[in-house]
Amino acid sequence: MGEVSGASNFISIAPNSGVSEWLIETANTVDAADTIDVTLATYGIAKLLVVEGWVHTTDNSVIAPETVTTSVTTGVLTITIPAGTDNDKRVVKFAGYGDATHSLT
Repeated sequence: MGEVSGASNFISIAPNSGVSEWLIETANTVDAADTIDVTLATYGIAKLLVVEGWVHTTDNSVIAPETVTTSVTTGVLTITIPAGTDNDKRVVKFAGYGDATHSLT
């Protein structure tokens, strides 16, 4: 178990939509139980809506959903890669509102 660092790209997928949506793309060296820490304010998020994950079991070819676990402490989202495979590329999507009082209803 370790923290993923220096091997991730952050890509904005919905600029100016009212919801900040980002993809994290890692290198193919990420292992089960590794973590990714994201300071939400850096990405314009005050209220987190969703976190989804995928694993590339064959780089850029065989892609499967995987259930990442998450926690938020003092504005930092910690994403934990589930048990399964090691040394694989991961893609994680996270999205939220910039306004903490905003809601879908």
